[in-house]
Parts: sequence; structure tokens; C-alpha cells
Amino acid sequence: MTDDVASAVLRDNYVQSLALSLLEFNAPSRLDEHANHLRTLERQGMLTRSVEYLPDDEGLSERRTRGKGLTRPELSVLLSYTKNALFDAMLATDVPDDPFFDQDVLNYFPSELVESYREDLLAHGLRRELIATVLSNAVVNRMGFSFAHRYADEHGLSLHRIVKAYAMAHAVFDGDLYWAPVDGLDGKVDSQVQLRLYGRVIGLMKHVTTWLIHYKWGRRPVAEAVNRYRQSIGELEAMLPDILPGSYRQEWDQAVTGMGDDGVPEKEARLLANTMVLGSAPDVIELASQAQVPLKLAAEVYFLVGDHLQILWLLSSIIDLSVQGRWQALARANLREDTYRLHRQVAAKVLEHEGDSATARFEAWEDKASRKVAFGIHRLQTLQADSPHDFMTLAVGVRELRKLRSL
Repeated sequence: MTDDVASAVLRDNYVQSLALSLLEFNAPSRLDEHANHLRTLERQGMLTRSVEYLPDDEGLSERRTRGKGLTRPELSVLLSYTKNALFDAMLATDVPDDPFFDQDVLNYFPSELVESYREDLLAHGLRRELIATVLSNAVVNRMGFSFAHRYADEHGLSLHRIVKAYAMAHAVFDGDLYWAPVDGLDGKVDSQVQLRLYGRVIGLMKHVTTWLIHYKWGRRPVAEAVNRYRQSIGELEAMLPDILPGSYRQEWDQAVTGMGDDGVPEKEARLLANTMVLGSAPDVIELASQAQVPLKLAAEVYFLVGDHLQILWLLSSIIDLSVQGRWQALARANLREDTYRLHRQVAAKVLEHEGDSATARFEAWEDKASRKVAFGIHRLQTLQADSPHDFMTLAVGVRELRKLRSL
């Protein structure tokens, strides 16, 4: 058992060091976000800046002017305090009582101990504390220390709801299938490339966490979400990239090529390119169920709609918007969520029409209101051709989707 304990300790050290490297990688561009999080912990009485030698507001302003972020030691302090805050929030709720997290308790102990004392370990007096620790560490190590607090603020939810939604997203997608291949590139690609690859997985987990929050999955058992989505997600991923049309396939190919140029093996590059579209998998699964059609047809309709309506460009432009302060960041997040929701709603309208293919159904929907659809597509194409793209421009694009949704 000594080797098992040593391995667990080394793994924990690896993940925590990686968490700091990811935070440090984005520290200059995320100074405002990190500063807001610091103030949040301070208001909650979790920390005192002067005691921890963290910069005051004047010092933060100076760093902003110089294009500098928090240092690695400062980030480590916030990392620790955030884990404590999330642990306390989790322990005060029923989240640790979800039977799905029994496996986290068992994984905490050496395998030889689990084989001999499985039921005793599941009845451990500190079971809830163990689960709260594991979940808090997982969300902070992988998603950063401001993720849970920022999402709780944006969605008006308690911290434990965000942590559970993330745990559910990780379980639904079996997140280690994406984290582990990037871990395996240690020493094989440049460290900066590797940190960018982690960003692809983080983006997928952020989107799915948001989706689960939006569709009220946070109060349901984790196993219920896993049973509904995991198998179908695997089936959908097996169809990639063959079901992707036009702009989606072009972006997927470019991503694989770009990662290959950076030294990423093809297998890992293809897997990570899939993360760009797999965030839409829950929507596609729900569309197939709602319309009572095969998953493949629902996926083909969904991506065909996105291709014709320039939705991939619209989402990319929204994500690339430069923001200053929390309200602009929230406005950007709202635009992004509206776009995803409208995409699903337009695809649902298309699936209501008869046709033996995605193209046939899209054309049937288009023919029903040809002038309005043609105008909407032309407006979106015109917006794409113009530059630069600011909040007002992209809001017009989202409004066009809203009009098409009502057809």
C-alpha cells in the first residue's frame, strides 16, 4: 500500500502544479477576473490581503498598466483559500450524499484496502468530508480558482450547485478521456502548446457545465445525467468528423493540422479537435429525442443549420470579444448562451419538417418562409464580411437568429 499512497501524493502534486501553471499562463489577461475573485474572498472574510502579502487595489492597478498579472506564489494563496471556501460550501449541503460520489471515496484509498474493506470505507465517518475535498480540489485544479465563484455570481446560484454541475459535466463526458492525453504529452511538445491544449478541454467543460445549469440538471442525481447522455455522446463522437459540413469541417481540419504542426500526434490532435463541437452533444441528443429521429440525422441537421446561418463565425466572434470588467464579461456570456440556445431552437424547427435527409428538411423549412430565411442568411453573411465586430454588431446577428427561430 505504500506505493499506492506515494503514487497518489505525487499525482496530487502534479495536478496542483499544473493548476498553478494554467493560472500563471493566463494571469496577465485575467488580472481583472483574479482581482475580483480576491475581493470576493476578502468580502466573505476568507482572507486578509495584508496578512497574505497580496497586492492592494493600487498595486493591482499598477500591474494592469504594466500588463502583469498575479505571481505564482500569489496565485497559490488564492488557490488554497478557494478550495477551503468550496469545501465549506459543499459540506453544508446534500451534494456529498449523492451515491455517484461513492467511487471518489474508494479512489481515495489504496486498492488493497478497498478490496478488503469496501463497505466499511463507504461508511467512513469522514465520507462527506472526503467527497467535499475531492470535488473542491477537482474543480479548482482543472478549471481555475475563480470559475465556481464567477459562475455562481453570473447565474445567481449557490457555490455547491456550480461544483456539482462541473462534476456532472466531467462524469457525463468521462472528462479524463480528454485530460489524460494532454497529460501524456509531457516532454513531447512545448509547454506553452500543452497549456493551450488544456484550454480546449477547459472550454468543453465550461460549456457543458453552463448547459447543465441552464437546463436545471444541478438538482438531479449525477447518475441520471450520465445514463441519459454518456453513451449517446460516445456514439456522436464516433461520427466525427464525417458528419461535419462546410465551415465546421474546415475548422476541425485546421485545428488538427495546427496541432500537428506543433508536434501533437494525430490521434491526440483528432481527439482534441472534437472538443470544439462536442459541447453541442447534449443539445443534439435532446433534439433527436424530441423529434424522434436517429441521433445521426439530428446531428446533421444541427450542424447544417449552423453552417448555413454562420453560427460558427458568430460564436467565434462573440468568444473573441475583448471585455473590460465583469459586466462586459457577463454581456459576452449572455450573447454566447443566447446563440447556442437559438441554434438548438432553429434546428428543432427544421426537424419538424419532412425529408429523408438533413438537406431535404432544411430546404423544406427554408421554402416555408423563403424570403425571411433568405434575408436572415444575407444579413448574417453581411455582418460576417464587415469588420471590426463589436457588441452591437454581434447583437444584431443574434437578433437575426431570434427572428429565424420564430418561423
